[in-house]
Amino acid sequence: MPAFSPGRGAFVGAGLVTGITETATGIGGPPLALVYQHQPAPTMRSTIALCFLLGELVSLAVLLATGRVGLPQLQAAALLLPALVVGAVLSRLVHRRVNGRLLRIFVQVFAIVSGLVLLVKAF
Repeated sequence: MPAFSPGRGAFVGAGLVTGITETATGIGGPPLALVYQHQPAPTMRSTIALCFLLGELVSLAVLLATGRVGLPQLQAAALLLPALVVGAVLSRLVHRRVNGRLLRIFVQVFAIVSGLVLLVKAF
C-alpha cells in the first residue's frame, strides 16, 4: 500500500474539519490524526497535542468572554485534574514504547470508532 503523503491543502482541510467537528460534536481528532498518520510518532503526538491545546484555549476564552464559565464548571474541572496528572505521568512512561506502526493502527481504529459513535448518536 502506498504511503499517504498529504500536501498543504490536506493539512489545512484537516485543520478546518477538526475545528468544525470539535466544536459541533466534541470529537475533533480523527481528521487531524488521519492526515498525520504517516508522520513520525513524535511529530504526530506533539502536533495534535498543540492543536488541541490551542483549540481548547480559544474555546475557554470564548466561554469566559461570554460568561458561560462559572463556579460549577470550575469545580468540575478541578475534579478532573487528578486524572490529568495521572495521564501525563503515564504518557511519559508509555510514549517510547508506542512505535509509529502501532500508533498508526490506533489512529485508524480511533477514527473509525469515533465516526461510528457519531453516527449512532445522530440516530
